[in-house]
Amino acid sequence: MTFNWQHAQAFQQRVETLNLHGLHFQHITLCERRAWMYLHKVNFAQWYSKVATGSAKHSTSYQRDHSVRGLIGLAPDRIDWEKRIVYENKGSGGAVEASSNQTAFYAVMLSIATESTWQAFIHVLTTRKKREVKIDKQRLQSLWDASLRLQTLAKQDNVPTAKQIPLCKACSLAGFCGYDDPLCD
Repeated sequence: MTFNWQHAQAFQQRVETLNLHGLHFQHITLCERRAWMYLHKVNFAQWYSKVATGSAKHSTSYQRDHSVRGLIGLAPDRIDWEKRIVYENKGSGGAVEASSNQTAFYAVMLSIATESTWQAFIHVLTTRKKREVKIDKQRLQSLWDASLRLQTLAKQDNVPTAKQIPLCKACSLAGFCGYDDPLCD
């Protein structure tokens, strides 16, 4: 089926200009500060034990699809090229909207590049279940709006303020934000 989205070319141009990747769309859904940090290449994840544990589980649960190498800005965990399906592995079923936007981003970018509609699925490692991410008008609007927010953040010099949310407890930036103190709860 042919992919038809009125914002396809403008979206692709914005993604290329800002050098956006799937994680940008995950981060902007979770927290603007986290997205700003990622846009400005500030990342503490490599020193965070939960990220190391998650990366180890991720790499040993399923073999990475080597056919994704060389795809600029696209790093889904697996691609079924024949059926036009993108798969993203997630450790748990949490952060549904953020994970869905990340996975949808991969499918939309491949849809734009191939001019054919792609599907997106999240594989939840803890339950071994897969969840479809519908690429509908609402999802496309969500990605478009996220790209506009990312464009604004990219131009912003100052780190945005951030309210404490439940996700802060598991965030590698919690110490930077001051939300790593148990008394913040």
